[in-house]
Amino acid sequence: MKSMILILPLCLSLQDSLGEFTTKSATEIHSKVLGSSYNKYVRPHAITNISIELVLFSLDELDVKRQTMSSSGWLTVTWDDPRLTWDASANDDIEYIYTKQNKIWRPELIVDNSVEGITPIGHDELFFKVKHTGEVRWDPPGRHVTHCEFDVTYFPFDYQKCSIEIASFAFTTEVLTLIKTRDTINIEDYHDHGEWILHSTQVENHVLVENGEEFSMLEFQVIFERRPGYYITNIVYPVILVSLLTNLVFLLPADSGEKISYILTVLLAQAVLLTLIGDSMPTTSKKAPLIEIYVSLVLVMAALAIVITILNLRLHLRADQTAVPKWLKTFTLRVLLRISCRTSKVKDCVVSKEVSNEDTDEDDYVNVRGIALNRMSTLRPKVPIRKNPQFPFDCKEVSAFLDLFFFHLFNIVIFITTMVLVLILSVSDVPPTHTAHGE
Repeated sequence: MKSMILILPLCLSLQDSLGEFTTKSATEIHSKVLGSSYNKYVRPHAITNISIELVLFSLDELDVKRQTMSSSGWLTVTWDDPRLTWDASANDDIEYIYTKQNKIWRPELIVDNSVEGITPIGHDELFFKVKHTGEVRWDPPGRHVTHCEFDVTYFPFDYQKCSIEIASFAFTTEVLTLIKTRDTINIEDYHDHGEWILHSTQVENHVLVENGEEFSMLEFQVIFERRPGYYITNIVYPVILVSLLTNLVFLLPADSGEKISYILTVLLAQAVLLTLIGDSMPTTSKKAPLIEIYVSLVLVMAALAIVITILNLRLHLRADQTAVPKWLKTFTLRVLLRISCRTSKVKDCVVSKEVSNEDTDEDDYVNVRGIALNRMSTLRPKVPIRKNPQFPFDCKEVSAFLDLFFFHLFNIVIFITTMVLVLILSVSDVPPTHTAHGE
């Protein structure tokens, strides 16, 4: 009990020595450090070092079409101003005061690659936190919409590198230098995006040269990785499946009458897919996506298949089935028969062709009383047609050989191009490196 009585006065004396916040003491500090002697237009040092950290809160949008990145966050800007110091122990241990930006000196900073107008960062209603040692902290929040050059070559398995460039607006490097607080962007409060994954960040120091003057700049680089699931389901799979349907036109029988309508439908489907891909790509000719080039190639093959089908149908429906062009006979004997596993050696056979009733000579006899008599038909004798033992195939058979040939040819071309596309997209899953400004 006696020990507690002795400790109580000691605690009270310590509380008195630490002091408490009072508006009177805070007002005196404001009047002292922000009095008439303080000029907010004069920088604190001959060379003032400004430390900047970017805190990224969220990625709002990566607009591939407009080539812009929209992000939200805030900057943590600190510098030292020796004019803003006081003795905390003599002022009730008040270590911090707050003031507005129109009261003290601050650096003029801009977002150099902004696409929504370049204006100085900050707002008149923002508070500055001033420490008794002269350290000033400024945390201006904002939504930054900046230019971003997209590389969609490997869409939808692509990475995109964007940046936010913070530069000194009025002060050259001779009087002001921007220093990065850390080597990466602060992403402790970052919220994940549905389409893009934040892969990595980096901060780089650069110097801008304008009219012979050098200005300090910090580039906050961000690399995003696209989530490909949506695009694989809605673009990649349909594109590959439709491309595989092109060569099936050569399997349709010519007598079905559906060959032209089928290949036209496939062609229109490919044109629609190409339009959908083009609508989501930037309107630039620097780098075209591989999948767009693939669809264009398949579209050309579908158009070529239409031409081949039309010419082949003309051959199939030719009136004189024995009138096979000489060059086509040579091509058939040297190439088409080998592909079809057929041979040109046939027995010398005689084919009899019966003449239809339409080609008969008909004699109708009618008596004078109007009574019809029996119609008598005289059939022409059967005409023997001998096949050429050197080329015993008619136009319809050659047409079938051509369909089989082009079916295999288109299969090989489409398979090779598809495998090349898949291989390139699978090995291109490598993020870009962080490079210096302007590279």
